[in-house]
Amino acid sequence: MDTTAPSRLVVDLELTLAGTPREVFGLLCPVREYDWIPDWSCTMVHSVSGVAELGCIFTRERGETWITTRYEPPTRIDYTIVLPGLTVRTLSFVLTASGPRTTSAALRSTATALGQDGVREVLGWTAEDQRRMWRLREAQLNHYLSTGSLLALDPTPTATG
Repeated sequence: MDTTAPSRLVVDLELTLAGTPREVFGLLCPVREYDWIPDWSCTMVHSVSGVAELGCIFTRERGETWITTRYEPPTRIDYTIVLPGLTVRTLSFVLTASGPRTTSAALRSTATALGQDGVREVLGWTAEDQRRMWRLREAQLNHYLSTGSLLALDPTPTATG
């Protein structure tokens, strides 16, 4: 077994969101993301409730499989994303009320290459690329929380998220 250290990229980001933790938490769901992310697309594989829950599984483009691995409403939700043969990524959201209708969301994205082919995947989507994409998602979510409608999609291409 090869025990060399895999390529890994960890990105931490703090988002400020215009809603309560309960309002925000409900929108960090593969079904509810259709409400506020214009380019969102997924296929539900398993969910007893039909929405995010512990053990919920859905797929996205490029063969990604997403699994809800931690589910603690309304303060924490984690997803593990596997791109077969390439990478394992985890997304962790920890929500804290920071005002009467404001939530601070501590986001951590960790990508680990599963082998040499995954190194390009990990290194190809830089920390700056991820920050740019998450700032767009922050704006989209805040727009939805404030207006109940979608924010027009930024024409800049982004990675999945």
